[in-house]
Amino acid sequence: MEQIKRLPLNALKYFYFVGSYSSLSVAAEKLCITHSAVSKQLKLLESYFEEPLLLKHGRGIQLSRTGKILYEHCHDAFSCLEKGLTEIQHQQKQHLVISCEPTLAMKWLIPRMAEFQAKHPFQIVILAAGGQVDFRQYGIDIALRRNDFHWSPTLYTEKIAEEQMGVVQMPNLTLHQKLYTRTRPNAWQHWSAQTGIEFKHYPDVFFERFALAIQGAVSGIGLTVASKLMVEHELKQGSLIAPYGFIPDGSAYYLLSETDFNTDYKKQQFLAWVKAEIALTLAK
Repeated sequence: MEQIKRLPLNALKYFYFVGSYSSLSVAAEKLCITHSAVSKQLKLLESYFEEPLLLKHGRGIQLSRTGKILYEHCHDAFSCLEKGLTEIQHQQKQHLVISCEPTLAMKWLIPRMAEFQAKHPFQIVILAAGGQVDFRQYGIDIALRRNDFHWSPTLYTEKIAEEQMGVVQMPNLTLHQKLYTRTRPNAWQHWSAQTGIEFKHYPDVFFERFALAIQGAVSGIGLTVASKLMVEHELKQGSLIAPYGFIPDGSAYYLLSETDFNTDYKKQQFLAWVKAEIALTLAK
């Protein structure tokens, strides 16, 4: 009776790494094993196919014809497996990590988290940051950003709302100064260009972030141009007023993700919720 040969499955991983880096030494380093261990596994695989999978090429190596065919199938198999494992990990996670611009997180998102979590069976983790998003380093699932920078075209994006800006100040303001923020240094210039209203003789005061400029306005230091989303609470309380209303400034907020929103229940739920909530805020 002919003995059935068993395919050495573990050897396929070693072969795949060697084929990816065209080097036994680099493959061994990436796999955290010895060069001889990689060589031994490759010999097992070549014994199974009864022909060489690697050929010497100058000082390096290259795949044989059979090796190239096997490598292509290994690439497809391991890519499919990695995708499946990623989907499983996302399903098993009991929280959603959201990166959000600092002032927007502080003034608009965090005050709504208790209400959101009361209606959804997973936790929200908020990371305050702006600009480019390093999804993998910080384990970020989605990011709420304004489109004031260029992001990768490979990202999945959903437009949330147009930005609306306006001048805010405390009622009966007596100290007439223009409060600037270094994160949006041209906010006053853009607002004046759109409205034709200028405060030429008001001295300038600079703050690092919007949250500080808004607090400065609340404290009566002066008036500032701010996002309607960021001063919702102060307008409702009456600690700030917007004498000229709010207007679109040409920018918009987007939700960014490395994977399709439709493949993740938590992302779908947050996307629908944040769109609806921001729409309610801007309609007031």
